[in-house]
Amino acid sequence: MKTVKSILIITLLLISNFAYSQSGWYRVSDSVRYLWLEGIQMTSANTGYACGAYYYSLADRMNKHKTDYTLGAFLKTTNGGLNWQRIDDPRRNIDDVYFLNDLTGYFIAWNGPATGYYPAHIFKTTDGCATWARHDSISNGSFFKIKFFDANTGMIAGKYGEAEFTTNGGVNWIYRGIWAYWMEPQGMWCIDANTWLVGDGDVYARTTDQGLTWNKDTLRTNTFYFFNQTTGITGTIWGKFYKTTNSGLNWLEISSSFVTDPISLIFTNSNTGYTASYNAQNVYKTTNGGINWTEQFVTSNQEMYAVSFINNFTGFAAGTNGEIFRTTNGGSVFVSNISNEVPEKFELGQNYPNPFNQSTIFNVQCSMKSDVCVKVYDAAGREVQTLVNETLAPGTYQIRFDGSGLSSGLFYYSMSVDGKQTAVRKMVMVK
Repeated sequence: MKTVKSILIITLLLISNFAYSQSGWYRVSDSVRYLWLEGIQMTSANTGYACGAYYYSLADRMNKHKTDYTLGAFLKTTNGGLNWQRIDDPRRNIDDVYFLNDLTGYFIAWNGPATGYYPAHIFKTTDGCATWARHDSISNGSFFKIKFFDANTGMIAGKYGEAEFTTNGGVNWIYRGIWAYWMEPQGMWCIDANTWLVGDGDVYARTTDQGLTWNKDTLRTNTFYFFNQTTGITGTIWGKFYKTTNSGLNWLEISSSFVTDPISLIFTNSNTGYTASYNAQNVYKTTNGGINWTEQFVTSNQEMYAVSFINNFTGFAAGTNGEIFRTTNGGSVFVSNISNEVPEKFELGQNYPNPFNQSTIFNVQCSMKSDVCVKVYDAAGREVQTLVNETLAPGTYQIRFDGSGLSSGLFYYSMSVDGKQTAVRKMVMVK
């Protein structure tokens, strides 16, 4: 009988470890059925916004300009993404959002119900989403993307390749011609007040005179990120990444990756970047400027459509069912199971070495399957990183803390089990 029990315990442990694989990402928003979040933007370390609309299938989402879905939603955080407040708007299907700062922002919305193709409108807030006012004089167009260079200069790009510009903060919009016929914009970037780039997965277009003329290319780009006015990265529909050093005039292929159809791209420094991809449930990371990309596990059942980072470690990914995921360690996995033997109690081990130069390790023991959270704080009690925040099976785990990018000093690390703090220890980093 004892042997049978032992076999059963080992089997359950193996199943548990498979079901609860470790991830550097954890969910911070409620799950909302049918809500597709297609944009997320952190405007500061504490404040951020996500937006989307309710679709009942991928086909509905791809044909959003032909359907009568009029329910959109905003999600807002004011505490660094730990919690998100959802604000539904029953009148508008929200397609894109751009904020200038914590309080002032714009969004494009379908103002239905309607049938066939119907116009988009632009709304502006100056009080952080407390109130919105329609703020446009645009033509009867199907606009999907909005971006601003500064408080006055902005551009919207539309379904039929239309482009309109504002130079007075959106009070008036000026039609500036066609960047590409019959195309729907997927990515847009402004290098300066006059130089703008648009891509739709089939055509790449560039203007240097604020839309009066457009130069087009067959580079099948979906998304852009520029480090400065000359150097930038773009991802294309077939998973290739290109680099420019002359403001998008020419592009050189730097990577042929398995990241198919990247749609959101952000870099935290010249080497480290992240992207999301259509129909992918994970985020991809590069540490060599876009040459190579590795997959980071985020979720097993939701698709990720947008990423945003506020520093080298802390970032967010948003996607289907209204779910937003957060990382405080750059999405890396810093925990590994080193023993399936069941300990007698929960225990947080002392780190070693201590003091340490840049990285250190410590063990965590779990006596039963529980929700375990391990966080690191600085000497002032501010959260630095979340190393673990998920369900762990019984066993012993080794956790690595990487302090690169942080200053030397005293740190605290704590363990909580099922929402109750069980232990706190000190460690010292000396570089």
